[in-house]
Amino acid sequence: MQRFSAVIVLALAACLTLVSAGCVDEAKYNAVLLRNREQEKLLQEKEAQLATLNERVSALQARSGDAQRMLQEKEDHLATVMKERDEVRKAFDDLMDAYKKLAGGGWGAGGKLPEAVSIAIEQLANDYPGLFDFDRATGRLRFKADITFDSGSNVVKVGARGAIAKLGGILVSDVARGIVATIVGHTDTDPVKKATTIALLKELGKATDNQGLSEARAESVADILKGAGVEATRITTRGVGSAQAIAPNTTAGGKAQNRRVEIFLSKGP
Repeated sequence: MQRFSAVIVLALAACLTLVSAGCVDEAKYNAVLLRNREQEKLLQEKEAQLATLNERVSALQARSGDAQRMLQEKEDHLATVMKERDEVRKAFDDLMDAYKKLAGGGWGAGGKLPEAVSIAIEQLANDYPGLFDFDRATGRLRFKADITFDSGSNVVKVGARGAIAKLGGILVSDVARGIVATIVGHTDTDPVKKATTIALLKELGKATDNQGLSEARAESVADILKGAGVEATRITTRGVGSAQAIAPNTTAGGKAQNRRVEIFLSKGP
């Protein structure tokens, strides 16, 4: 642009010399001068537009780089969460193996419950769809806490209470007489905040946190089994709070899976 302006200045100087010498019509000269000034102004505007476009391109390139970095961070986080999930699953499986050994190895060579008991529990699960899952191999019943209890409460809901009472009826049958039950309460990592829950846990003499809530819920399930006739000596309860998560506590779905009560059935001593 500087070179173009210099050319214009030289041209104008030459024309001025010619005008002064009377060789060029002054009106034509002024018209040319006006057009040159308009072209120079237009050129300046185009240069400014080009500078603005260059700035926008630079900004878009910077944003693209930020987006790429964010995407990579998300991918790295996902990989970490998946690795942690696999580690938790392995730890849980190891815990179950150790539990079965401590409990006497279960029933028979495969460590399974008597067939009649397993069939009866599977039928119970069908009668109460969505309430709990039953794993024949480990003798585990996994109750979904959101269906079994109201939020922040240790009072078993009516529908779940009926199913647990019927489980007690199965356990007092002759074929299940040698079976003992270990009831374990679990929570997610969300802290206990409800005033009613805190008051309840204090009344029960529990810690006002997830550990206390998990213990209270396990004991509520045990009380129903006892009410159905299962001897107290065959029932053990404990709470583990959020210590044994089976899903990441980073999503609502994962937290829902972690809020649970599990009953492990095995051969008694």
